[in-house]
Amino acid sequence: MATKLLAVTGNPILHSKSPNMFNAMFAQNGLDAEYIYVAAETAEEAMFLFKQMNIVGMNVTSPFKEKIAGLLDIVHDEAKILGSVNTVVNKDGVLHGYNTDFCGVTQSFVDAGIDVKGKKCVVIGAGGAGKAAAYGLHSQGAEVVIVNRTFSKAKESATIIGCGCGELKDLEQIVATSDIIISALQQNVNPIKEEWLSAKHIVFDANYKGSLLVDMARRKGCTIVSAEDWLLNQAVVSYSLFLGENPDKEVMRTGLTMPTLAQKNHLISTIGIMGAGKTSHGKLLAEQLGYGFYDIDDEIVAKEGRPITDIFATDGEGYFRELEKTVLSEKFNSAESCILSCGGGIVLNKPNRDLLKQNTVVVWFYATPETISKRVNIEKRPLLQKGNPSEILQKLLSERHDLYAHTAHVVFCTEVATKMHTAERVKNEFERIWGTK
Repeated sequence: MATKLLAVTGNPILHSKSPNMFNAMFAQNGLDAEYIYVAAETAEEAMFLFKQMNIVGMNVTSPFKEKIAGLLDIVHDEAKILGSVNTVVNKDGVLHGYNTDFCGVTQSFVDAGIDVKGKKCVVIGAGGAGKAAAYGLHSQGAEVVIVNRTFSKAKESATIIGCGCGELKDLEQIVATSDIIISALQQNVNPIKEEWLSAKHIVFDANYKGSLLVDMARRKGCTIVSAEDWLLNQAVVSYSLFLGENPDKEVMRTGLTMPTLAQKNHLISTIGIMGAGKTSHGKLLAEQLGYGFYDIDDEIVAKEGRPITDIFATDGEGYFRELEKTVLSEKFNSAESCILSCGGGIVLNKPNRDLLKQNTVVVWFYATPETISKRVNIEKRPLLQKGNPSEILQKLLSERHDLYAHTAHVVFCTEVATKMHTAERVKNEFERIWGTK
């Protein structure tokens, strides 16, 4: 049975706690499934990877929720009304889009013991998350007003939902008459002043990475509904759509407290089939980050004083995998921030897969076999000289797909963009979670 590969996509994306929640549930149930990050630049690129990598389900976050709705075969119910999709499911090749964000909002108020019916609510932000919050609360009987920097967008969203709208210049007066304040803006964007708040307010910010609004609300004695509850509750519904069964919410909740990629050592390993860009992109990334760069195969050749073909022929693959393990361990034990470019077959050995997953952030560089076969120098790839290069690469990818899925934390596409552009994107993602060196 093939490994079920699931993912979350957005730009940026490495801050998301979704992988920890889903993988905690997979581990609890003993499922052969992995949930990874798809670090796409556009919604189109995200869907390209979704299809090419045989991903069975994907959560979608900012800024792709609205754009991705137009790239699917079927858009369901509330997602169609809102024009916003946060859950994509592949059902026998037919791509379905759903919106579980509104469920995440309403269930979070239920969990907090707050009945929203009849309460006055202001939703700040008319993007995908804001519309979902407004829709959810409106459906439960709250009196909702949407406020957005661009009033026309607030009006458009309010018309779709059937609620009220207001202008940003009137926000102070709207807040004064509201019971519930929901912010669906980017992190640290906050138009509300602390003096506008009082202990009567219930505050709910979509950002779980930190919120100026929530900090102010705590000082003013407001009731806080956790953004992590929103994330958790929408994920519970997504899980059931992905796998056809209800998860244990408390098990998924444990994922919210697990270590994130931001807490890992500054070690990045690159994996993928030959020609996908492990070494070329890795070198550029190391230069841009100011990290060391090591090619594991080159390190082994230097240590042994003989080529890899001789190692395999004389001592066998088992010996070579032990050499990989030794070199990896040496790099893990150094204090240096570095990029480790791994041989395409490193994932064939479970101890090495485990070492990479536990000690590094594993980047899977992905390109289709057809594209790789056109851009690599066949003369320098003996394996590709034994038949049709695309077919050989496809066979390799098929054989190793599940192993890459079990090893990787995040996938980047190397199909079209230049190496420099892709390396810059990878650098930007890591600097957002780690900061600059």
